[in-house]
Amino acid sequence: MNFKTKLSLTLLAGMALIYTACKKSGADASGPALTPTEVSSQVALDISQNLFGEYTGLNFGGGLGAPTGFAVKHHANNSRVLNSLNNPFCGLLIDTTLNETVTAGADSSISVAGRIKFSFICTGDNLSGFSTDDDLTIKVSTPELGVSARIQENLSMQLIDPNNSDSNLTLGGTLNESGSYLFKTGTKKSGTRNFSYVLAALVLDSSSDDIISGSATFITKGSGPKGSWAYSGSITFLPGHKATITISGKTYKVNLQTGVVS
Repeated sequence: MNFKTKLSLTLLAGMALIYTACKKSGADASGPALTPTEVSSQVALDISQNLFGEYTGLNFGGGLGAPTGFAVKHHANNSRVLNSLNNPFCGLLIDTTLNETVTAGADSSISVAGRIKFSFICTGDNLSGFSTDDDLTIKVSTPELGVSARIQENLSMQLIDPNNSDSNLTLGGTLNESGSYLFKTGTKKSGTRNFSYVLAALVLDSSSDDIISGSATFITKGSGPKGSWAYSGSITFLPGHKATITISGKTYKVNLQTGVVS
């Protein structure tokens, strides 16, 4: 299976999760403007699902492990030779477009289109990080629901100690996600959602999908069956899949995995 096919299937699987989330939210009756507490819960779940591969094609958890194999190594005279490396991606840049559609029966489909670009950072011949610059549109269509989402990532992740492959990692950059969904049957409302993040020196535990320190700012707005919202705020990450989220001067402690606010 080639790279583009693997990536597309990952993205399509992630989109199925968004589809499921929309169906759950659609079961609620129309409500008033969402409270900061409710939005804090959604922000926590959204950023965790984005960074750890449930919404997008790249999973920033699990470290920088790569299979052994051959890679292209650049020399001063611009010649290139194949070298067997522990991490085979040194010096390589992947810049590709995607346009894939998967059908599910006669009346449902999921598609992804756009561009994904990422390059690998090496210290010597050892992989020590990578950067990614993505712009993807993902769509789901079923007899009951239509979903369209745009994912934009400009992120860089590196080992804190480039000489230690088990080192924790630092992550920074920007992440934007916007979309809309339309219920085609019944009286349920349609909706929109937009989340934009600026990440500042997040530190990821290399042995787990846990952001143990760092901060981010966010802007989010949207509307749907549960109500509407428009907030900005900040996130401070804590060990144990926790974070504090501050909106309008008030701070909420949130579990990044469950969205539970304490």
